[in-house]
Amino acid sequence: MSELAPTSRLFAEQLDRDDPLASFRDEFVIVDDSLCYLDGNSLGRLPRATVDAINRYLSAEWGNRLVDGWNDWIDEAQSTGDLIGRAALGAGPGQVLAVDTTSVNFYQLCHAAIRARPGRRKVITDRANFPTDRYILEGLCDDLDLDLVYIDDETGEEFVTPEALREVVDNDTALVTLSVIQYRS
Repeated sequence: MSELAPTSRLFAEQLDRDDPLASFRDEFVIVDDSLCYLDGNSLGRLPRATVDAINRYLSAEWGNRLVDGWNDWIDEAQSTGDLIGRAALGAGPGQVLAVDTTSVNFYQLCHAAIRARPGRRKVITDRANFPTDRYILEGLCDDLDLDLVYIDDETGEEFVTPEALREVVDNDTALVTLSVIQYRS
């Protein structure tokens, strides 16, 4: 393989043939084999085992138990969180919960924070914030008739400074939510 240029198609095909993880490809639903899907951080390819597991779970828990299944489902957030926490993080029982999506949780937290400060009219964020978070804030501000204030430039490339916050945060501020990571990198 060393005689092949590392940028050549033959080199890439050889790497694919020698890849010890290549067999895992068959574990996922792939409808269009020509599609090179690289959005795994958002919603990766569907594992085939997931389809089977969910269908079995739905049939057994909902199909067979009907409303009685709720008595066990109520604890799923903690028991599933315990499994994930132990396996992935080394966390102890009760330290990790499997809950709604990030967006649903963000909405619920923001809504609760705003409602905890009745009469305050301003929500502050930065343009570097994840787009979905900005959409959620826009929707909340529209629904609750609040003002959404962006504290940085249109590009969202500048860091938010304490000085910039001091200029806009006041007694009318209901919520400040800022991006702590740069998702674009």
